[in-house]
Amino acid sequence: MVNERGAHGPVPGRPDRDLPSPLLGGIYRARRPTGPVVGLVVVVVCLLVGQTVVALVLFPALGASATAARGGTMTLVDQLAMLLSFLGIVGMLALWIWFKERRPFGSVGFFPAPRLGAHLGIGVAVAVVLLGVPVGVNLLSGQYDIGAVHVAQVGWAFVALVGFAVQASTEEVITRGYLMQVTYRKWGLTAAVALQAVVFSLLHGANPGVTPVALVNILLIALLLAFWALAEGGLWGVCAFHAVWNWCQGNVYGIEVSGMDVQTAMLSMGGAPGSAELLTGGGFGIEASLLGRRQPMPATGARVV
Repeated sequence: MVNERGAHGPVPGRPDRDLPSPLLGGIYRARRPTGPVVGLVVVVVCLLVGQTVVALVLFPALGASATAARGGTMTLVDQLAMLLSFLGIVGMLALWIWFKERRPFGSVGFFPAPRLGAHLGIGVAVAVVLLGVPVGVNLLSGQYDIGAVHVAQVGWAFVALVGFAVQASTEEVITRGYLMQVTYRKWGLTAAVALQAVVFSLLHGANPGVTPVALVNILLIALLLAFWALAEGGLWGVCAFHAVWNWCQGNVYGIEVSGMDVQTAMLSMGGAPGSAELLTGGGFGIEASLLGRRQPMPATGARVV
């Protein structure tokens, strides 16, 4: 049987019964598994190099503004260029998993699921409901104002969802998937959950408008998403949740997403004159709000969302 440290691996032929979660079993499919220290280095290199390389291609190709990606207001083109640059991160990690570890990329957490639609649907529903709580409280208490409804931007807002699906799934792969797996194999479950949460939080440290409250909230949601992924046995639900959570903030409500200010939104919503930043989250968005203490937040590279 597997002990808490997971050092002996699963009993052959019974991986799901001997691991705390099937999610952690992916690393045991590797012919040449990576340890937690090297795994952390791999993640950092993928974040820094992978996203930068793809961004250097995407931004000029799409005519996007690099200045906006570093903290300004982002057009839809700017937003898509930044979010799609996360493909470089997951692409580099996939190459490492395929050629160094010799295992399928799907083993990081995208296992065949008979209830795949249910996992995705639950993720979407939880994101919509949980985000609706702090937004609704801020509206009813007069902390938020709704400036306008942009019917003409509804279609373009859904285009932005594609970008958030790439970004959110990448962050889940590198933290709740890869990093948790390689850490569990050597150091056990507690270390695996803790390390991914710390890394996920640190990735947000340089975002515009970040506050101590935001970092605490991000740490808490990283822990909750880890337990969710472990309970599900895969990443489908947390990927759906993360993508829709980010998308609803920016492209539906028009509020900041971890400091990212987007122009393409169905609504224009923001802090009312005299509003309290501890409730609205200020320039970082609802994730820096005390109302967001139990709510999810986004993560990575040139900019983590």
